[in-house]
Amino acid sequence: MTNRTGGVVLLSLLLAGFLLLSALPNQMASIRIGGLSVLWWYGGVIAPVTSVLVAIRWLADALPASPRDE
Repeated sequence: MTNRTGGVVLLSLLLAGFLLLSALPNQMASIRIGGLSVLWWYGGVIAPVTSVLVAIRWLADALPASPRDE
């Protein structure tokens, strides 16, 4: 598995995590932390921040080689 494939898999799991969290029984995702629900924290803070870190780490292209002066 390449770095890019791993990054895409991680981003897909982050998206699926929101759906799985919202499908938990007994409205477990509506538990409040700091006045906001766990689902809000995941969808509004945790998943976006983690997605940015994954995109930077695994999806960013390598920097192009600098041209050599001859």
